[in-house]
Amino acid sequence: MLAAYILLIAIVSLLTTRATPEIWGYFMVEDGGNFPITHWENVIGRSKSADLNIPLATVSNNQALLTRYDEEHWVYKDLDSKNGSFINGRQLDSSKKYLIEPGDEIVTGGVYSTVTPPSLEETQNNEVMRRMDKEPVAPWKILLAITMFQAMTVVQLVLGMGEEITVGAVASFVILSIVMWAYVAFFKAMGRKGFEMEMIAFFMSTINLAVTTSFDPSNTFKELVALLLGVGLMIFMCIYLRDLERTRKLRPMLLALSAVALLVNLIFGRAEFGATNWISIGSLQMQPSEIVKIAFIAIGAGTLEELYDKRNTVMYAIFSLFCLGCLALMNDFGTALIFFATYLVVSFLRSGDFSRMILTGVGALAMGLMALRFKPHIAARFSAWGHVWDPEVVDAAGYQQTRTMSFGAGGGMLGLGAGNGSLKGVVASNTDLVFGFVMEEWGYIIAVLLVLCIITLSLFAVMSIVAGRSTFYTICACGAATMFMVQTMLNVFGSIDLFPLTGVTFPFVSTGGTSMLASWAMLAYFKASDMRRDASLAVRKEEVWHA
Repeated sequence: MLAAYILLIAIVSLLTTRATPEIWGYFMVEDGGNFPITHWENVIGRSKSADLNIPLATVSNNQALLTRYDEEHWVYKDLDSKNGSFINGRQLDSSKKYLIEPGDEIVTGGVYSTVTPPSLEETQNNEVMRRMDKEPVAPWKILLAITMFQAMTVVQLVLGMGEEITVGAVASFVILSIVMWAYVAFFKAMGRKGFEMEMIAFFMSTINLAVTTSFDPSNTFKELVALLLGVGLMIFMCIYLRDLERTRKLRPMLLALSAVALLVNLIFGRAEFGATNWISIGSLQMQPSEIVKIAFIAIGAGTLEELYDKRNTVMYAIFSLFCLGCLALMNDFGTALIFFATYLVVSFLRSGDFSRMILTGVGALAMGLMALRFKPHIAARFSAWGHVWDPEVVDAAGYQQTRTMSFGAGGGMLGLGAGNGSLKGVVASNTDLVFGFVMEEWGYIIAVLLVLCIITLSLFAVMSIVAGRSTFYTICACGAATMFMVQTMLNVFGSIDLFPLTGVTFPFVSTGGTSMLASWAMLAYFKASDMRRDASLAVRKEEVWHA
């Protein structure tokens, strides 16, 4: 009941609130055309998909870009259009960007136009409309409910595990609760309002600590440390993402570090369950590919100007191919599938070319069939798919999945209680098979609610496109949503034999320090897409409602 209450409030608030698109100015065209500018980046052209549509034959489908910078300056760039563009009588070089001031005469494909700021009355009306938007839900009731949930979880673990539970494991829940309250109190005092995403993540992280404790209580505090590092990284990324130009400049470094991390993994990696995706530094073990996920999204995202730069597109394609090649050599085809799905979505958002997406998918299918031919352990998993109950498979390739389904079904709707499950005796039950673990100890209801959390974050990312400041932020959010959705599908469907077992984690829920850190870090991309007034740490307060 507490879980349903917590998530119902957070999910309904995220999916029912809306952000009124900010009007940054007007693009005034001769003969009375007056287009409100609601994005930082706008395509001017004849195409119906153009942000500022001028349906005249003399205007190219994609004529030019009109971009707003933080200093409230407008920049115009011709997209090598057929009839060219002029500012105050001067023809523009399509390889350069030009700063324009309100009132400058712009000739776009022979059409005269100008950019004007909104009037004082319009600004005041916009402010009134924004105040009529539904406010994000207050966090205090959810916080109290999660704290009660955490306390009851500790009691259940003590009852279920007895002397096996450690003081460090219990202390981890107490520390998480304190951090959760401190986080909300601090940023609430800073004037922030929207905490639904964090509440969802804190709830899922609570389940993570419970799973970790039930499986091996000696690792709970280590998992908590990774969780706290993830929260810290999320906050840092939110603040860093506020400055788009600074973020863009960081991408070459992210690309280089990602390449080095994957190469180090290839050379020094340790094989586990057939995949060489772990490296050890002393007693510390980590999966570099989980950290590369964060960079992969930022490298793939781009401003509208970059989306029209073929060199930028080619660079991302080469980087993606490099990542997929490294993961294939590591035999980590589950993670490779997540990267590939993300590449498809990001590429489609960058180009809008659905046919290219289909052709890429066909090519990937051919590569996948080759992998089945030359990678025996991958082929074995596919051959067991749909046949895990066969007598010759049930105690061999189907061992993990049959036990997951049996024990998971035994949990019923409400579960056997934290610490009371039997699936924890099966290898990887707290990571790759965690959905079954949750079903057994926490019940089918909470297991489904966890999936609903991921779906909610993904839907919010798609909904945020309407009021997005820049394609960079919306592509980042949709890229993160794709990773979360595909990762969750592979984990859940693999656990119950609706898909071959690929060995990937459930975001926020599976045990694993690197996975937990990456999940919290990617939450920053969702926060950056949140344009509700004063809701996001990744948006300066004045950006949302001060034109």
